[in-house]
Amino acid sequence: MPASIRISPETVTNKITRHLTGSCMEDVNHEVYGGIYSQMIFGESFEEEPMTIDARLDAQFAGLSGTVSCLAEREYLTDDSPVRSWQPFRRGSAGAEFHVSSQARRGRHSQRVRFIAGDGDAGIENRGLNRWGMNFVAGKNYEVTVVAKAEPKDKKEVEVFAALESADGSKIYDEKSFTLHANGEWQIIQIELTPDTAATNGRFALKLRAPGCVYFDYAALHPGEWGRFKGLRVRKDIADALVNQGLTVMRYGGWMINTRHLEERGVCPVYRWKNMIGQRHDRPPYHGTFYQYNSNGFGIIDFIAFCNAAGFLAVPVLNSREEPQDVADFIEYVNGDASTKWGAQRAADGFPEPMNVRFIEIGNEEWSADYIEEFGRLSDVIAKTGPDITSIMAMWLGKYWFDRNKTDKLPLERLVHYSNGKKVLLDIHVGGDNLADADGAESIFAECREFIDSIDPDNEILFCVLEENGGRHDLQRALGHAHIVNTAERWGGQVLIDCPANCLQPFKQNDNHWDQGQVFFTPDKAWGMPPYYAQQMIARNYLPLCVQAKCDSSALDITATKSEDGKTVVLKAVNLEASPVEAAISFGNNFRAAGVKLEVLKGELTAVNTPDEPERIVPERAALEPRAGEFMRTFPGHSFTVLKFEAR
Repeated sequence: MPASIRISPETVTNKITRHLTGSCMEDVNHEVYGGIYSQMIFGESFEEEPMTIDARLDAQFAGLSGTVSCLAEREYLTDDSPVRSWQPFRRGSAGAEFHVSSQARRGRHSQRVRFIAGDGDAGIENRGLNRWGMNFVAGKNYEVTVVAKAEPKDKKEVEVFAALESADGSKIYDEKSFTLHANGEWQIIQIELTPDTAATNGRFALKLRAPGCVYFDYAALHPGEWGRFKGLRVRKDIADALVNQGLTVMRYGGWMINTRHLEERGVCPVYRWKNMIGQRHDRPPYHGTFYQYNSNGFGIIDFIAFCNAAGFLAVPVLNSREEPQDVADFIEYVNGDASTKWGAQRAADGFPEPMNVRFIEIGNEEWSADYIEEFGRLSDVIAKTGPDITSIMAMWLGKYWFDRNKTDKLPLERLVHYSNGKKVLLDIHVGGDNLADADGAESIFAECREFIDSIDPDNEILFCVLEENGGRHDLQRALGHAHIVNTAERWGGQVLIDCPANCLQPFKQNDNHWDQGQVFFTPDKAWGMPPYYAQQMIARNYLPLCVQAKCDSSALDITATKSEDGKTVVLKAVNLEASPVEAAISFGNNFRAAGVKLEVLKGELTAVNTPDEPERIVPERAALEPRAGEFMRTFPGHSFTVLKFEAR
């Protein structure tokens, strides 16, 4: 006997925010460096630990000696090579020595290259993230920035060559030279290279062909505007994929900002917004959480600019240990008029118009008792300086937060009191891997709502989920996410934002267990995983009003929505079980469907998309004819289905 689904469009249960189709970016597996940041060089600041050059490791190193900025230990993939960034090379009989020097314009290190004698050339080369190789498009320009200085010797000038080459250096696709004055002063060099050959495994090289000594402090290689998103330092194909996903909001933060443990050890600099502005070659590198040799080449400001250009709501995360004045300065920088001090700085940095930031999260997954006072102090600044901005609480929920038997005042209670009179959201992080994780999320929502309301019945605190976390990116994760969004939509307008993690992931890259990218990429491709398409289905079928819908099958999780004019109704159904479910769909007396559009995502739970099969799991779409009064539909086992009904 078919299951019954009864939709009552006349009974509106709550309004639904557009911002339940978001994504969280925190550079877990190099979402930024090697990913959305259009910088093609990995290790732009020469901060990685030195590798000793030894011909016994590589015969091509014969005639070379010293150290080169290269090594970055892997915390998890310990059997893989730690080689990440630069490598020395030579051609012909050239002899050279290298040294990772403490002479640096900014940061800790620069890379010294000294050409000793011989014919040919010697230098350093970079092949991008994981040394996978760079993707060059023939006939397109690439912008190069190099910060370097030449050591004073007998020569007054030193000639340096920058080149785009094949992986082994046997083919030069384009090459230009620049001259450094041998006066020991840092110089900023900007040139363009245009390869005459397409390549997917190329490299960038800096080299000398005559005796001389050069220190390199920074190197950048970006495609010209043709390969960037709306003129920003953002990789165009990845940005286009995110726009096509239908994202409405992005968060930039997560554990990448949690540097409390580093600061307590005296490590500096760490994650601070003022280190992320100005010219990229002037920004100091910092000790990151996921990758300790991080650059500030792409930071909060670049993220906000991208969101504005893409039409996403931006949710930046600030370190909870920022000084109150620095937070006030941040608000003036992003939202102030160009006549203000920090608004003028923003304009000078290339962003003339205010950025209209509406949300700021303070910290991420915080459990330190210090966080309570930090949130109170910084949310006070936000409420005073940016009254239209909502502060987001980011404590890590656990039994401690709800334990009424403790003699100390409850941390959550104190945070609620700090929220009085302010616009505040509570960020709740949930699991997303399993088909039933939404049930756990709903329990957390209910527990938090009850607890907060018991403290302050008049509170206006609402919820957001800025990380749905897990370790998979297959169809099961897609269905788990769809179930969570269905739950959030039904939850009375209490959940304003939902952002699964993680936004991006390099193919086969998983250093930190978080194997959950929605968009995967290689140097020359970007494609969506099944969760990407679940998000896309939800986004393109958004309607603002949640209406009453009942189903007598426990296998189906359903939500129904309608348009403001009542002429369109959408049913979203997740089949949580392996067996198909046939159902009869009926409506209240005031709605008659004239046409139905179908989208369904289905397959094996472990199915994923690959570079060779990027559309293995994608929604099937069709137009269907409804019958009078009732519509029959079979929901495939383990599937996500969206039915859009248009009224007569």
